Amino acid sequence: MEINVDIGGTFTDCLATAEDGHIRTAKALTTHHDLSIGFLRAVEDIAAETGLDVDGLLDGTTTIRYATTLGTNALIERAGPRLGLLTTRGHEDTVPIGRCRQWADGLPATATRDLSRAQRPEPLIEPECIAALTERVDSNGNVVMPLDPEEVRERVMDLVDQGVRGFVVCLLNAHLNPEHEKVVRAIVEEEYPNTYLGRFPTILSHEVSQRAGEYGRSMTATINAYLHRFTADRLSSLRDKLRGRGYRGELLLVHNSGGMGSLAATTPIQTVHAGPVSGLYGSRHLAQSHGFDKVVTTDMGGTSFDVGIVVSGSVRFYDFNPVIDRWHVQVPMMDIAAIGAGGGSIARVDPITGIAVGPESAGSNPGPACYGQGGTEPTVTDANLVLGYLDPGNYHGGKLPLDRRRAERAIERRIAKPLGVPVVEAARRIRKVVDEAMGAEIFKGITVKGYDPREFAVFSFGGGGPMHACGYARALDASKVVVPPHSSVFSASGAAGLERLHIYERSAWMVLFNPLVKQLFSDFDSFNSIVDEFHDRAVSDFAGQGYGAGDIETVVELDMRSTGQLYVITIASPVRRLETQDDLAAVIKAYFEEYGDRFGDLALTKEIGISIDAIRLRAWIPRAAPRQVEREPAGGPVSAARKGSRECWWATTEQPRETEIYDYAALGPGHRLTGPAIIEAANTNIVLEPGWSGEMDAYGFFTMRQEGKA
Repeated sequence: MEINVDIGGTFTDCLATAEDGHIRTAKALTTHHDLSIGFLRAVEDIAAETGLDVDGLLDGTTTIRYATTLGTNALIERAGPRLGLLTTRGHEDTVPIGRCRQWADGLPATATRDLSRAQRPEPLIEPECIAALTERVDSNGNVVMPLDPEEVRERVMDLVDQGVRGFVVCLLNAHLNPEHEKVVRAIVEEEYPNTYLGRFPTILSHEVSQRAGEYGRSMTATINAYLHRFTADRLSSLRDKLRGRGYRGELLLVHNSGGMGSLAATTPIQTVHAGPVSGLYGSRHLAQSHGFDKVVTTDMGGTSFDVGIVVSGSVRFYDFNPVIDRWHVQVPMMDIAAIGAGGGSIARVDPITGIAVGPESAGSNPGPACYGQGGTEPTVTDANLVLGYLDPGNYHGGKLPLDRRRAERAIERRIAKPLGVPVVEAARRIRKVVDEAMGAEIFKGITVKGYDPREFAVFSFGGGGPMHACGYARALDASKVVVPPHSSVFSASGAAGLERLHIYERSAWMVLFNPLVKQLFSDFDSFNSIVDEFHDRAVSDFAGQGYGAGDIETVVELDMRSTGQLYVITIASPVRRLETQDDLAAVIKAYFEEYGDRFGDLALTKEIGISIDAIRLRAWIPRAAPRQVEREPAGGPVSAARKGSRECWWATTEQPRETEIYDYAALGPGHRLTGPAIIEAANTNIVLEPGWSGEMDAYGFFTMRQEGKA
């Protein structure tokens, strides 16, 4: 058996696949004080289905893939150790000053509109813990001012006296020549060995990023150091707990780059936002295997709503300069946009808009008011319960009964009375606000990358996605929504298809075409030497994991731009090495095609210059995608799946309407439903609104279409 786990803000999702292809799923409330508790509770549920205890199940498990939120939580809580930064003299203020628009990084759009209240984030390293070293490496990597080891010792001792127990070293142009950074680490380890510093690290910037930009490189190294204790100690503790319960396989961690690796091969920053990436990557596999060329993924959980795009043959679903928390970093991440619009998002009265939802969430403890765990704030889940979309006795597979009266009281006290409207009307407004917010986020995520939203199919998953899919698709004006199989734990399902992956990148300024002198790039050796070096590193890294050179597949990606433009786009290079002018022409053609697809052929002027800003090699170990299991043929008409009916309130009706309820597990290929209807699964409901129809296919995809649209 293989077990895949995704830890969210409210629920921990678990999906287990047996050798015969049989799939079992489970959800448990996330235990934020110790994430392993919620994980093992979900494993207990799966073990109970198989007739085993947890130890017996883990003993027969070959692989565990784990997407953790440890790093994300540590940043939110600012719970990391006190760090010191060693940098080149004259550049001590690079991190405190940041980028010119750093105050807006990581903030929701509404918070960036009030410039008078703009605040920079609280630094992870205090200014007094930044020390200067007298040294200099020029822009060509030449040492023009040597490093004084005695000065390094003095600065390090000063920082230790201030309580620093971890060091970040980011020297000017170290990505071109790391000699001085290596000397600094050797001195730190000589003066303060592991017996003194324990596990607190010394992180060198050139080891986490080989791209230009001192601020981005500094912050990438800083976050790695800040999260080191959480990923090293707590994940090691989880691994040891699993060993003690009988698990003998490898604990593989999901990376935000769309791959996975062992604990030893994972840097802390790679675990941040790894959960949503699993869903995006799983969507990519399904889109390719089922003929979807353009897909927008929508994952609505208990805390957030995550949006990503998948386009066949494009790397546009990657962000190479992402924002983590409040800081720009230099790590390739799959591009996920998130807003606070989950089932646990708290609704409140806003003096301007009337009702606002999120980003604050009730989380898993105390949770929505209807959970009966002490929560008093109205949430999206409370609104759905009041409107009739949830069965109070069948929520979370019947393990978490809901209290409708508590939900009504919370909405009445916080929303309905202040607005002077009935409770049901307040619940409808809550749902409308959150649906429109999600629709707007999807629209922005698609159009900002130069696409037409009408060309996309919407994949809806997560515990709350299918319940709101018609609503946010209507706000987006989309005509088709696809609910994939195992949608409630789809991010965990996506982890099953991940591959071991390494990404290598370096800044490299190369002018492919100079329009002033009409000259083409000819220094192929400089390009090839970087690619060959990356390939050799990939072979070495994978050899340490038991793989040979013949097991590796690679692709070269290039950050490119036109002369006079600041905007950089990334293409997948059609060739791995430049050998001839035809190879160069193929690269230039690929750039023009990507540019034209994004911005239109009218925006393209082929006579302007073209340059490369960075070279990247993606190397992975291919593995077979999880086998798609066909759904059992329908044993009868769709009416056989009917469970009953109940009154539901709909946006288009003034009175409640008796609505048919269907059992998702009883639907078979070819079964077709017309809204309004509710399809109940173990851990999610599909809400089919009036004016929509839905049909189940042979692989468990439930496709909903809006009437009157193609």
